[in-house]
Amino acid sequence: MVRSLHVWLVVAVLATLAVFQDRPWKALEVLDYDAGGYYAYLPSAFIYHDLGRADSLQRLALAAGRPRERGLYTLPNGRVISKYPLGVALGELPWFAGAHAYARLTHRYRTDGFSRPYQHSVMLAGLVYGLLGLWIVRKLLLRFFDDRHTAWALAGVGLGTNYFNYSTYDAAMAHAALFMWQAALLYCTVRWYETFRPRWAVGTGLFLGLATLCRFTEALYVVIPLTWGITSWAALRQRPALLLAHAGQWGLAAAVGATVLGLQFLFWRVVSGHWVVDSYSVEHFSFSQPHVLYGLFSYRKGWLLYTPLAGLMLLGLVAARRRLPAAVVPALVLLPVLLYVTFSWEAWWYGGGFGARPLVSLYPLLALPFAALLAVARGWSRPHQVGLQAAVVLCITLNLWQTWQYAAGYLLGDKNTRELYFSKFFESPNLF
Repeated sequence: MVRSLHVWLVVAVLATLAVFQDRPWKALEVLDYDAGGYYAYLPSAFIYHDLGRADSLQRLALAAGRPRERGLYTLPNGRVISKYPLGVALGELPWFAGAHAYARLTHRYRTDGFSRPYQHSVMLAGLVYGLLGLWIVRKLLLRFFDDRHTAWALAGVGLGTNYFNYSTYDAAMAHAALFMWQAALLYCTVRWYETFRPRWAVGTGLFLGLATLCRFTEALYVVIPLTWGITSWAALRQRPALLLAHAGQWGLAAAVGATVLGLQFLFWRVVSGHWVVDSYSVEHFSFSQPHVLYGLFSYRKGWLLYTPLAGLMLLGLVAARRRLPAAVVPALVLLPVLLYVTFSWEAWWYGGGFGARPLVSLYPLLALPFAALLAVARGWSRPHQVGLQAAVVLCITLNLWQTWQYAAGYLLGDKNTRELYFSKFFESPNLF
């Protein structure tokens, strides 16, 4: 298991270096845009002692001459909340507490929730959660594949996808935490079907609840525990009986997940007087006009264009039919539904960022067919094996290059065109 451990360490070192050399560790820059909206729950609750004060960051930013959008929503009663669910803030809570304690004890920084220690804590939370998620993926891969193929698959996910960006330069966003929650959900699912022990069922409910509390559409990942291991029509027919035989465990899992998700409804009730608040009232899904092709292939934000390694992951589903059939049905059921829902959002590009950020949560699941492809390739001729490995290395190189271009501003977050993309492709970022 040495190779895969070394790969994880390489990713960890590169990610840590990227976080600490990134320029936006300036006042308020870490908490711009969505990141500020995710985080706003914490200073509102623990510093300003008013859950309806999500505009505290915005007021400070206006005073500093940085009137950026942070996803705030004004309720009819005049209170201001974040339009985003509170799951990211829940994950940031222990880091926020540490930053607040440090600021109070040292007297070097303002204890307003937005000075440098707080911003550093948010970035470090994303970095650590991203690396923990990758560690869980490693553990999962080693249950099915040898260390060599696990190492290659881990390198692909960790360095060849936009996971790397959202664990480093955009670590203050939701996606590193979502990657970890979904990796943990998948791991618990696999372990439950191996052992049928209650703790793994409870784990699936807990991690699905945490993921959904970050982004409501993550609830679609319930497909994974429901369909894992279905490899035949006979297994499909037997699945309801299997789940009913363990109804108590799954009832407990559902209760845990509902309790976690219930924190959002409780928050809405306290600040608005209503159990449900449509904080996205000016944004909506357009299910009759999905933008799937744009979401997959466009120069603006195409998933497969900016993360071509995802194409190899999808190709791996063919190999997984032989090498890991248990993962095929969950992927085949989840993928079309998730792509349809994700790219039916009216702003299908999801604002600034590198690549299709809503799909970072998919990588723990897709790591399995990707490893299956690498394992099956062992039986190929030597030239074909080398060709596949070269393709993986090329995808990693392209991803790291474009990630650094994005961080330096050469690759725009959501306004790229074909002409702009190629005109900037060989621009060399100077990040240091």
